[in-house]
Amino acid sequence: MKIEILPTTTTEIPLAILSMSNLDNRELNPAIEKQLAAQGLAVAQPQNALADLLQVIHARHPVQINAWDMNTLGTEQVQLHLTAQGASLSADATTPIRPNLDSKSSRILIVVGDPDASEASVHATGQELQRKIKAFFGIQARLQFPSCTTQPVSIETTRPAS
Repeated sequence: MKIEILPTTTTEIPLAILSMSNLDNRELNPAIEKQLAAQGLAVAQPQNALADLLQVIHARHPVQINAWDMNTLGTEQVQLHLTAQGASLSADATTPIRPNLDSKSSRILIVVGDPDASEASVHATGQELQRKIKAFFGIQARLQFPSCTTQPVSIETTRPAS
C-alpha cells in the first residue's frame, strides 16, 4: 500500500508506521488479557487481541495509536493527515476512513504519532509495538519512521521485490 503523508503547517511531527500481513486477529490472547487485568485497563471495543495490545501499549506510552485493516480500505493508496487527535486516513481529500480492526484483520496498518508527541516517545512506542507483535503473534511487522513535514512524503508499506 502506498501512503501519502500530507504536509503539516506546524512543526515536524514524528511518526512510526507499522505494517504487517497474515495476522489472525479473531482470537483473544490470554497473555494480553492478563496484562489488561493486572494494569486495571478496560478492554478494547470491539475487543480483539491486537486492539487489546494497543490498549496496553497506549497505557505505557501516551502517544496516539490508530490502526486499520488494509483489506477493508478498498484502495491501495491512501492519504495520511495528522490532527490533534492523531492520524487520519482517507482515500481522497474529503472522506476520512475510521480506524477499523473489527474483522480477521489479516493486513494491518498502525500509525503512531500526534503533534504533542516527542520523537523519542514515538520511536519507543513503535519499537515496543513491533516487539510485542512479534512475541504475541509471531509476525515481524515492518516498522518505518517517517515524519510529517511541510512537504508531502510518500512511503510504501511493502518492500519492493528484489
